[in-house]
Amino acid sequence: MTITKIKILKSKVVIYIDNEKLELDKEVYPNFYLYKGKEISKKEYNNIKEYNEVANLLSYALRIRSKSIYSEYKMREKLYDKGGTKKSVDKVISTLKNYDLIDDKAFAFDYVEYCNSLNYGKNKIISKLKDKGIFEDVIDKLSFPSSEEKRKAKALLPKLEKKYDKYNVSQKKQHIYNAYLNLGFSSDLASEMVGSFKNEVNPKEEYKKLEKDYEKALTRLSRKYQKKELRQKVLQALLSKGYKMNDVINIIERKSL
Repeated sequence: MTITKIKILKSKVVIYIDNEKLELDKEVYPNFYLYKGKEISKKEYNNIKEYNEVANLLSYALRIRSKSIYSEYKMREKLYDKGGTKKSVDKVISTLKNYDLIDDKAFAFDYVEYCNSLNYGKNKIISKLKDKGIFEDVIDKLSFPSSEEKRKAKALLPKLEKKYDKYNVSQKKQHIYNAYLNLGFSSDLASEMVGSFKNEVNPKEEYKKLEKDYEKALTRLSRKYQKKELRQKVLQALLSKGYKMNDVINIIERKSL
């Protein structure tokens, strides 16, 4: 194989070898003694290509690493998406590890601290770590003290109570319970938090909400049902929202439905 032409551009060097064109990074070019008319073997040619690929991938990895932190798995994904071979990707990952630019243990620890600051529960944190490519062996070594889980759950309760305040007590409890599960807390802790305000029932507020839901149900269902059937449908609709049977019957009778 013979180098027939070398073109030095602003950001790269283009080497023409027989009928092939090879674009080298400007920092790669000085590492090889290349000149017009030089004959190179197939092995030398492959070495130049591999060296160039690793250099380009490393440059890309450093660029994206400066903007965000990646797990080894996610960084490998990025490098493969750029067309890297396994051999080249392995070399880049090894270099990044040597300079502590990839450290799954440190990444996982820092990410747990970040999620704790957002009051996420253990299950959500673990799920997010897996999404980021952190493997089980690293996750298994992380600590999630029950006291910390409870602290986060308590910190969230006032916000959740305010968020779902428009609902009646039964619905409110269910929404808050589901919210805790979605935020990654255990069902036991979710139940404990919901139970912590079980006695905070304001009868007047509950009746206002019942009355409001009654009017909505009546308006919606009266378009399709009448008399006895309408009464039954309204009853079912209100019960499904968690209101007590006696309260529902009382408002239906008061409204002379």
